Amino acid sequence: TVDTQLVKTFKEVKIYVPTAFTPNNDGLNDYLKPIPVGIKEFTYFRIYNRWGQLLFDLKSNPRGWDGVIKGKAQSTQVVVWMAEAVGIDNRIYKQKGTCVLLR
Repeated sequence: TVDTQLVKTFKEVKIYVPTAFTPNNDGLNDYLKPIPVGIKEFTYFRIYNRWGQLLFDLKSNPRGWDGVIKGKAQSTQVVVWMAEAVGIDNRIYKQKGTCVLLR
């Protein structure tokens, strides 16, 4: 018996975050969350609105943000995310960016 296994390697440690998500409960892109590559643990992953109000912290819900604040679904908007994590090389990695919530 012969078997082949494809292994994908990454040459960099990085935090990938989608540029848009659609929290409409269709099972596709319903949560905004980071996709870690070469990350051991997150120090934080936070999402803010344009006024600087904290909307989400990954520690409170590891599943990701579903576009709801205090039980109210948020309208279409651009949010800012900030992340800090420890890589497999024990270095600290910080990244930030924006994402569009689409309704």
